[in-house]
Amino acid sequence: MTGLSWLVVGIAFVTTSVAPFNAGAEAKSKSVKRAVPPSKARGKSRARPVAASSTWVANPAVNGKDAYLILDATSGRPLSSEHADDLRHPASLTKLMTIYLALSALDSGRLSLGDGLPVSVNALNAPPTKMGLPPGGTVSVRDAIMALITRSANDAAVVLAEALGGDEASFAQMMTRKARQLGMNSTVYRNASGLPNRDQVTTARDLSRLAFALMRDFPHYYPIFSVQSYPYRGRVLENHNRMLGSYDGADGLKTGYTNASGFNLVMSAVRDNRRLIGVVMGGNSASQRDRLMAMLMDQGFASAESMRLSAWTSIRKPASARYTAASFDPSLIIPESAPKLAAPKAPAPPPVQAVAATAAPVQAEGSAPAATTLPIGSWVIQVGSFGDSQAAQLALERASSALTAPIRSNAAATIDEVQMANKTFHRARLVNLSQAQAIDGCKRLEKKKIYCSALEVTAWNTPNVR
Repeated sequence: MTGLSWLVVGIAFVTTSVAPFNAGAEAKSKSVKRAVPPSKARGKSRARPVAASSTWVANPAVNGKDAYLILDATSGRPLSSEHADDLRHPASLTKLMTIYLALSALDSGRLSLGDGLPVSVNALNAPPTKMGLPPGGTVSVRDAIMALITRSANDAAVVLAEALGGDEASFAQMMTRKARQLGMNSTVYRNASGLPNRDQVTTARDLSRLAFALMRDFPHYYPIFSVQSYPYRGRVLENHNRMLGSYDGADGLKTGYTNASGFNLVMSAVRDNRRLIGVVMGGNSASQRDRLMAMLMDQGFASAESMRLSAWTSIRKPASARYTAASFDPSLIIPESAPKLAAPKAPAPPPVQAVAATAAPVQAEGSAPAATTLPIGSWVIQVGSFGDSQAAQLALERASSALTAPIRSNAAATIDEVQMANKTFHRARLVNLSQAQAIDGCKRLEKKKIYCSALEVTAWNTPNVR
């Protein structure tokens, strides 16, 4: 019996049956609150089996549902984990990446909060849970993002995907490329919502990296993840994340559920000036998952205190941010504007097997930039991973030419060779930058539709550092 199994067994419960196809919604469950000490729990879980969808074809690489990871957000140090690198289905945790790309588009100027995005037939036909969009109408970027955070609305995910990617399939490719840039080397996206797709996979570790990236890159927006309800067209969209109101210090992020994934949760909480990030996947019910998360987080805070880990230092918002979390206040009237044209469809990324990456810096061929061992705490602009060094070098040249002279004069171009599932990729980065230069430079590149990521070199994005 795995470590997660005895923790699950350690909380006795029963559940009602749940629908097999309902990404974004969490079925109500009744639970017995009497806890059994983990050291004495050895029987099997009494959760009722959930019926499988008749159209679902299992992915043989996904060998289970349960996984968890609790870590210290300041250092990236894991405090407890089980199956953290095993492939799992993300369900509506997928929407965290959809939100990431939407917030990035807001900061780069590609979207504005008041943009009225067209509601397509595909959006209207998205399975529940939905926010209830008007047929043939539009929805503001602000409403769409808040519907993802609270209602976990699949129709809103489709609208944002089509606005940013042209169509949902192209947007999923953008999501996967961004995942690689963020160090999420085991994650593959096939849609923007998390609706069942056998090839849409991730890991608990990758999701922790995404949660940290949302805090690091968008501290000026992060408070919106703690919003517990949001009004839309006379309705109130309630947040599915009940931990916001029940766990001391919890301030985000998101839940998810499908039959294939079980009940998932990514959350963060701050206590005594320490911030933890928690990922629990494969719960048998929403309430059991929440109790398991609370237990693991309590243990994590105790461990962090005994280890005397460094206190959390709030990340300052970028000086050039167009909006803040306050801009999402529904009482504020924002003028509706015409949305920007969808981004041109990008070529599909090279096929990547979803496994954890290892990397070995090597000298690039010919005159290509050489790989560099970067110090922890330095900043880089990553412009992508490519199938050959020549493509990586061309991307670096294009990105460098688009930067302002002061940033370009400081930046050094590097190419690292990364091995993933017996395939070689060439990671293109501009290094030797300050935090301000990396953030401002990446915003300038995205305005020119050169998609990038400003990264601090940490254990989160440095290969082989756990």
